[in-house]
Formats: sequence, C-alpha cells, structure tokens
Amino acid sequence: SSDVCSSDLTRAVPLRRCGGARASHRRAPLCINAVSNVSRPRPSGFNQKNKHGFTNVLIVPKKLEHEADRLVKSHERWVNQTHVVGPDGDEDDFGHPRLLEYYVTKGPEVVDALDPRSDGKSTGNVVYTFNMKFVSRFGVDQHFRMSSEGWQDHAPLMDMMREHGRFFDRGGRIVANHVDDAPACTARKGDKATNVILRVPAIDELTADALVRDHQALMRRTHHFTTQLDYDELRPRITQYQVSKHLVREDPWDTKSQLTGDVHYCIHTAFVDALGIRGHRNIANTNPEVYARMTPFFLKHGIHADVTDHVVVANMQRPNFVSNIIRGVGKLFTKTEQDVALQEFEAKLNRPRL
Repeated sequence: SSDVCSSDLTRAVPLRRCGGARASHRRAPLCINAVSNVSRPRPSGFNQKNKHGFTNVLIVPKKLEHEADRLVKSHERWVNQTHVVGPDGDEDDFGHPRLLEYYVTKGPEVVDALDPRSDGKSTGNVVYTFNMKFVSRFGVDQHFRMSSEGWQDHAPLMDMMREHGRFFDRGGRIVANHVDDAPACTARKGDKATNVILRVPAIDELTADALVRDHQALMRRTHHFTTQLDYDELRPRITQYQVSKHLVREDPWDTKSQLTGDVHYCIHTAFVDALGIRGHRNIANTNPEVYARMTPFFLKHGIHADVTDHVVVANMQRPNFVSNIIRGVGKLFTKTEQDVALQEFEAKLNRPRL
C-alpha cells in the first residue's frame, strides 16, 4: 500500500492566536492521504504527494519593511548557496537539503481578506509568506540546523519571527497539487501569489479533506501550468499550486509538544499574471457546486489570507531555466533538450478541455 500515516507530523499553532483558546486533547495518528490517494511515483517523474514542508508568515509594520526585505534577500541568497533542487542527491540531505519548492511572497495586510464583501482596505502592515517544500523530513531538519549554525542572519530573522510572526509550522505534508510528479521549484520572481491558511477542528477535518479534493480537481481541470501565452481570465496560468496539511501542536517550535486536535491547511498558488487571479475568481463564480461549500467554510475557519497584490520576491534560482519552468525532474538539460521536455510536459498537463 502507498498509504503514509505518521504520528510525528508537527501540529503547529499561529504565533499570535486568532480567536479564543482551544482545549487540548489527544487524537489518533493522521493518515495523510485522507485527502488524496497517493499512487507510486512513475519512472518518468517524482511524486510530490506526502512530501514535507513548512509555512511561515510574518506581518511587520511599515517601519520594519526595509529590514524585512534585507532578511528575505539574505535568506534567498543563503538557500540558493546551500540547498539543491529536486529529488536527486544523498537521502540524508546532510549539508544540502533537497527542495521541491521555495519562494517568499510579499504584499499588504488586508482587513477581512477572505471575505468577498471586503473592500480590500490595508492595515498598513506588510506580509511576508515563506513556502518551502522538501523531499524528506531530514531536509527540513537540516535546513534549520544549517541555518542556526551557518547563516549570519539566522538570529535577526528569529527575533523578527518571535515579535511579528503570525504563523509557523514545520511539519506539513503536501496533500494536493496541480500534478503529482510536477517539476521542482517552478515559482518565479514577479509571479502574483495567493496564500490561504485554515485552522480546522477535528470534527470538521473530513469536510476539509473533501473540499481540498474538490479544489484540487477543479484547479487541475481549469488552470494551465505554463508560462506560455494564454488568456488568463478564462484559463489562468499558474507556476505553482500546493496544499499542505499540518497537525497542530501547542508549541509550533517543539515537534514533541502536545497535539491540540486541530489541523492546518496551507494553500499556496502562484500565477503568471494578475489577470490569472481575476480568472481564478471567474472560475469560482462559474463553479458554484464547489465554491458554495468552500466560501463559508473558509470564512469560518480561515486564520490568514493573502489574496490582494502579493508578489513572489524570492525563489530558488535554477541554471538553464527557460521561462522558469523546469524541463525535467532533478536534471539539467541543454537548451534543445529543455525545449523538447517542455513541449512533452505541457502536452501531458494541458490537453484541450471541452
């Protein structure tokens, strides 16, 4: 069987709680592919389902924007110098964590961002959302060990996270994406981004799993994984779509702290153009069978959302990139091979829809 169940998944909580305190209780280990059945990786690709990652959200006042920008640039430079793209490499990830995705988005904090009736008014604060996905749990551990031991700006970033962190979780698993064996690290600088985080009590977990399944099916059917020209308002182009599921712990920094019973869902999407976000909303309006259930659920359980004017400002760079869509998994091609692989990959992903 390809089922992956684990009691070691980190259950994290936002650093600043939203709403009242919840009673702690123990629960059975979570079977991650409650959201999606995971097939065996095909020889031609690498299955990203159930792989590891974390999400971190900083919300800083305008006066700290310059320092936060500096830390993000420093973090990007350090990650690019020490991490590698894709599944190839030593399985222990020692000294070179293997990444499936890394990007940081930046944009304004908006009042009631998840509410469709919101007027988009900004609080004046600036939001930075880190999305990192790793091939193995060892890679996550190595990332934090190497950061604390060798990155010169580790302490300043930790200080900022303690003071201005809205959310942190290092124990999630990928449970939804655009395609299971997608290339690694496809988000580009300048892409428009949305990030949504839910905190769901155990009683509503199965409902959340079903909504994530339906959302994944809709994204795969209606969005286009490419950077080539297309009409974004009808078929939005994306460079990344991932949903990760996290078991919530009382202390997000302590992987041994008590489980609360709640579950986090972190939904990250990167669009080629801002028109793609408009197209995404158009699709929501034309698929009420999905969004009529999702919207009230998200309003009830959403604890953070970036949906307006957020942009990818840091990412994992790759040599031999053409349009920043990787032409294979864990490999570097010549330009000709990249072009051929892109055509094959897009032909598989983007067959005409009726």
